[in-house]
Amino acid sequence: MRSWVLEALIEVICHGQYSNLYLKHHLKECPSKDRALATHIFYGTLQNYGYLNYCVNQYVKKKIPNRVRILLLMSVYQLFFLDKVPAYAVVNEAVTLTKIKNPSLSGLVNAFLHRVKQKDILLPDQEEEALSILYSVPSWLVYMWKAQYGMEQTREMLLWTNQTLPIYVRRNALGSTIEDFEKPEFTAVQNDLYIYHGNDVAAHPYYQQGKMSIQDIGSYEIACFVDAKPGMHILDTCAAPGTKTMAMAEMMEDSGQIVSVDLHAHRVKLIENDAKRLHLQSVKAICRDARDLEDLGLFNRVLCDVPCSGYGILARKPDIRLRMKSEDMDALIPLQQDILESGSHHVQENGILVYSTCTINKKENEKQIQSFLKKHRDFALLEEKTIFPSRGQDGFYMAKLEKQQDSLL
Repeated sequence: MRSWVLEALIEVICHGQYSNLYLKHHLKECPSKDRALATHIFYGTLQNYGYLNYCVNQYVKKKIPNRVRILLLMSVYQLFFLDKVPAYAVVNEAVTLTKIKNPSLSGLVNAFLHRVKQKDILLPDQEEEALSILYSVPSWLVYMWKAQYGMEQTREMLLWTNQTLPIYVRRNALGSTIEDFEKPEFTAVQNDLYIYHGNDVAAHPYYQQGKMSIQDIGSYEIACFVDAKPGMHILDTCAAPGTKTMAMAEMMEDSGQIVSVDLHAHRVKLIENDAKRLHLQSVKAICRDARDLEDLGLFNRVLCDVPCSGYGILARKPDIRLRMKSEDMDALIPLQQDILESGSHHVQENGILVYSTCTINKKENEKQIQSFLKKHRDFALLEEKTIFPSRGQDGFYMAKLEKQQDSLL
């Protein structure tokens, strides 16, 4: 099992694979009885990547191959965070795995894992720097959150960025009953959202029959925020893989139409396939640039769930923290503005424009809306909401704007 975790981590850390997609396609290669623990070690190592590297660097001063370093990281994670895993089993397995491709370093691995102790890890005195290491995020993110939201909220958010989130599923109310979900593997959360206690959602008969879909709380709340109603005409501008589109189509009772746009043809195919799996006829997926939608007409609702830095979903997608750069955030801001501007041209009078992200950053959220409203007196802000990372959920932002009647301008 640990050899599978090691290879999986190498693919994500060294070769840029996405953690969630790698698990989706390769977890079946791991023995079924070990999949829960393998997933825990895999995600836990990625979530604590910075801290684990800091721990290794306090003991190991020489340059070592990536494979051996990643093996040390996943081993330290088990020693520090998994009480039920015997230390001797972690050490013995690590030494055995080292001997396969790096036998000359097996002694170093053995000595390090016997010496490393969590209580001996020294953190910087400066709180921001210590939090950066402890929660495996760049120090600039800690300082930015502190400036935008205050230190107390920053500590709270950081605490939950390393949690292991449950799997949430959305019940398709059009193809199932509440009674169908009154089973031990489901726990009701809100409306049609449930926690799923099994392992492989895609293998469950309900998923294959179109009775349920995977969807986190924040994503579900954005779909609810749009307030889609039967018979409406809705535009989802950055739709793939289609999770919010499908939720809205179900809320509309599959009447009216949702035009779901994505830039890439293979991602449009994902939307089409999911609509087919859920037996939804109201979804029309098209391959277009969200910044160029001139001929699509007007809609009751327009959702701009724009590309963002993803700082709100570090728990669910921990590999984001492997490649975080402050300049990437600033590069996205003009794109977000262009998509919001484009989407606004397709909102009918008294219609609703929703802007949303999965990040916690006022430059991408509140300030984008403020900037937009300064240029558009024909829109009024009805509501905005920030969902901070907390127990059981990631962080999201959403704003709802109404297109005013000409007579009100």
